[in-house]
Amino acid sequence: MGGVSDSQEPLTRNLELAEKFHEDLVEFQNKSKSTVSCYMADIRKASRIFADMGITFPDIRRMHLKAYIQTLQKETERPNGLQIGRMKFIFTALNSMMEFLQYEEITEVNVIPAFRKRYLKTYKTDSVVSTPRQVPTTENIGKMIYSIDDPMKRALHMLLAKTGIRRKEAFDLDVDGINLVDKYILLKPTTKRSNRQIPFDLECGDALERYLGSKDAYHRRDGERALFVNRNGRRCDKNAISRMVNDVAEKHGLHDPTADRLEQHLKFGPHNYRHWFTTALRKNGCPERVLRLLRGDAHGSTVDRYDHVSWEEIVEGYNACMPSL
Repeated sequence: MGGVSDSQEPLTRNLELAEKFHEDLVEFQNKSKSTVSCYMADIRKASRIFADMGITFPDIRRMHLKAYIQTLQKETERPNGLQIGRMKFIFTALNSMMEFLQYEEITEVNVIPAFRKRYLKTYKTDSVVSTPRQVPTTENIGKMIYSIDDPMKRALHMLLAKTGIRRKEAFDLDVDGINLVDKYILLKPTTKRSNRQIPFDLECGDALERYLGSKDAYHRRDGERALFVNRNGRRCDKNAISRMVNDVAEKHGLHDPTADRLEQHLKFGPHNYRHWFTTALRKNGCPERVLRLLRGDAHGSTVDRYDHVSWEEIVEGYNACMPSL
């Protein structure tokens, strides 16, 4: 078990196992495309690092993980080393890989859980802690959004604020996912979202209607269904959506493009709208169960799975608590 045959170099063996893991993620674990992509980028990098030590995945032991962390820190361009969340994700991917190998009886040992419990706690304590994300006032959010003249950009900002959807969800949204009559959006299914139908208010509806009424002014390729398109008439990518938010926020002093990624209080991107959305609804007394459904969170308890909140209750709770900008 484990080991490397005479005909296989460590890197060849590691990459071979990595591809088997990739197949498992896609075919059996049903992970999202973004999760699979991020996992595999880290696993392929780990394949190289461990191969440089002369080690294959089945042979990984605790002393190898210490050297692995040291190599990761040496290779990063960040002056303070890898941030907490990044290191956590890397070891989550590696642990998933080792669990797969253990399940397939390719290795008998998975040392990742014990190593994380003992050593990553120290790593987290010694690391620089990021600052909380900023949540501007409703007044400042309104001033920023209504300063936008471009109908598509204003619709994007308004939609992010009034629905709390994630950047990728906005990227994936199609024109036919907007219902202006009943005032809701229908998101594409993802592993992170439990509720796909999200209401919006009159204010958001006006911004969307203005954009959709003028969408002929935006070049759109034949057959393109995306709600938000780029100059080439294709679906905007996630980075383009971030730039459309960052640029406006920078003009209003809410986003500093030179700030470190740990200085979240100096940055404003699409996800900050999700924070504002949650905070605004909570402050205005939105029932917690309704708020979780609006956010698309997973069920918090067994009771949640049996407590069926109607669409009418969701809309009523939303309209009663969503502030006007």
